[in-house]
Amino acid sequence: MAVSIFRRRGDAAHADGTTQRPRRAWPVRRTAAGEAPGRTVVERRPSRWRRSRHNPISAMILAAGWAAAVILGLGMLLTWGDANPGNALVDATLDTGRWLATPFHDAFPRPNPEHGLYLNWSIAAAVYYLMGRVLSWLTRF
Repeated sequence: MAVSIFRRRGDAAHADGTTQRPRRAWPVRRTAAGEAPGRTVVERRPSRWRRSRHNPISAMILAAGWAAAVILGLGMLLTWGDANPGNALVDATLDTGRWLATPFHDAFPRPNPEHGLYLNWSIAAAVYYLMGRVLSWLTRF
């Protein structure tokens, strides 16, 4: 419904009662009301990467990047909040986070293990998110 509202936004009723306007090719050239006829306003088409939608593969890659970043962020929050590691959900989240952060283990060693976890998992989350965005963008077209 919202799509049809925006498509009809520029429509105006004609003298014969119809509201349909003729289809135009891009770019559209028209003069603004009250301006000299020599001045032309050009409406440009949005660039391709703004108007194209994600295909299913691209959407799944983007969702996987987001999921990895969210799991790592949630693991950091649970560690920061001193959540009970005996809880099944907390344990599963921390195990998954440890597995996702394995390539970044001890990338920046710190004397305090919690600070090392925060730093390494933050870098891992950023890398997974950016890799998801880039791979999603590459498979989009």
